[in-house]
Amino acid sequence: MLVTGAAMGLGRLFARTAVREQAGHVVLWDVDAAALEKTAAELESAGGTVHPYVVDVASPDSVTAAADRVRAEVGDVHVLVNNAGIVRGNGYFWENASRDVEQTMLVNALAPMHVTREFLPAMVASGGQRRIVTLASSDGL
Repeated sequence: MLVTGAAMGLGRLFARTAVREQAGHVVLWDVDAAALEKTAAELESAGGTVHPYVVDVASPDSVTAAADRVRAEVGDVHVLVNNAGIVRGNGYFWENASRDVEQTMLVNALAPMHVTREFLPAMVASGGQRRIVTLASSDGL
């Protein structure tokens, strides 16, 4: 199982549940290295087999490099949870900086597509039971 945005919030809960339910290898992706390390240590102490990777899902190159490492070090992904998300800017939409709007779209809209494209071909080729879950934060509304 691979969870993006796994260091905190819902991602951390999904990873914790996977460890509790003995899902096997749980791959944690997050851009926040310190929080990721803390979550990984917590899950390992609970008996989980976790593989933390610092990944900026807003960067297709970072996604591709991390996906290559996961395939080489862990193997194929059976369950993908596209959970990473951000909310940038305050106030009205038109008051937000263009960079905030762009970063929000990169993480919330494009990243799940880039991450899924990395793992979907092997999921389809396996012919087995594979799952993809993509979430959207209500904050994004």
